[in-house]
Amino acid sequence: MMKSFPTVARHLIILSLPLFLQSNPAFSQGDTVGTAAITAFRNQIRLPQGTEIRLVEKKESPIPGFFSVKLLLIFPDKEVPMIVYVDKAGEKVIIGNLFIKGENVTMKEAGTHRLKKVDMSILDMDKSPSIGLKEARVTLVEFSNFQCPHCLDSWAKLKPLLGKYPKEIRYIFKHTPFQSEGKTFELSEMAAAAQEVSLEAFWLVHDFLFTSEGQSVANLERKAIQLKIEQLLREKNYDVKGFQSALESGKGKQRVLEDMALGNKLRITGTPTKIVNGDVIVGPTSESALEKYLTK
Repeated sequence: MMKSFPTVARHLIILSLPLFLQSNPAFSQGDTVGTAAITAFRNQIRLPQGTEIRLVEKKESPIPGFFSVKLLLIFPDKEVPMIVYVDKAGEKVIIGNLFIKGENVTMKEAGTHRLKKVDMSILDMDKSPSIGLKEARVTLVEFSNFQCPHCLDSWAKLKPLLGKYPKEIRYIFKHTPFQSEGKTFELSEMAAAAQEVSLEAFWLVHDFLFTSEGQSVANLERKAIQLKIEQLLREKNYDVKGFQSALESGKGKQRVLEDMALGNKLRITGTPTKIVNGDVIVGPTSESALEKYLTK
């Protein structure tokens, strides 16, 4: 199993120079110092797939003949600055922490990591099912899917919180099945088709699929799942023919594909992923962590 970057970072902190000294003549043939830093870092540190590395700046370092190159590692939920030392010919790269008189100058120069920020205006929130007021103090957009056990747990915790703060928190659901076919996509497609009937019809299907019974139904064949959803809609006097039409015409599918495209644009790689007032939070989130946004 691949180590997460924070674990790797803790190993690096206890090491002093030279941790890694690489002589690579290829870098001296027209490649930049920044390219040398990025390439060596990727080759030597195991990062989660899709991690983006950006060159921030380079400047003279305390090591004679070397630049101090600042990189920014961009993960789905945070941005982590790192310092790599590269000689001026771009041939030697040192990855590690430089201590001078007991002070870790590498960590000091890099600075602290920060949560990744997202401009909420790009999230097309009005197109998606929501609970709560538009003027709510906290806006929470969740990328989720109906076959993710962590998403089920997330909703079980969020639902009472939304009931507790009906005017303070607005919740928006985004379909994130990751693949444009298969069972997980079909479940999202049917829930999205229910949204074409009404917002209330969507939440009826959504809440059912996130129950123990719903999870069992989700393992059935597509036709059996559709019949169960039609039964739920019929019992509440919702427009079953409208649901069938949205499913057959592809309107439900299109809604899901639009959410998936947005998730890809934001580099959403796991569910549940929440964007809370612009902060990206990956994985389980405690009630207390979300309540803190109410006091900000």
